[in-house]
Amino acid sequence: MTILKKFVISLAFLSLVACAQTSVQPLSQNTFKVATVAAPACGAKGARDVAFRTAAIEVIKKGKDKFIVLADQGGPGQTNLTYNPYAGFQTYTDNRQDMVVKLLDPRDTEYSNGLSARQILGPQWQEIVAEGAPNNCNLG
Repeated sequence: MTILKKFVISLAFLSLVACAQTSVQPLSQNTFKVATVAAPACGAKGARDVAFRTAAIEVIKKGKDKFIVLADQGGPGQTNLTYNPYAGFQTYTDNRQDMVVKLLDPRDTEYSNGLSARQILGPQWQEIVAEGAPNNCNLG
């Protein structure tokens, strides 16, 4: 195999190893669940960071700023099997993170203790919200 082919295959692999997929499910008028599945290269922290950032984005999209996390669960997910023609069969385990988020209204008693979605996302929060949920764990 030529060096160029190895390089292209390596780039293709690297583009997949740090990917993440997140879904948001409404649970009530002021709560929703964020479920993230992230590639092994992301690790548990990467999956948690993607889920948390997605939660902050969703809070702003719903017209709020403050929120609290009601439930949080993460850990290893499904073990998958893949075939690499150079190394044979290989297994990998993805990382999962679930969060239940409650939107806060200024009239709520928890409001002063809530997290600010805008502060979490930082000064470029508008661009981050416009981009939507991250699809990889490289949030730098």
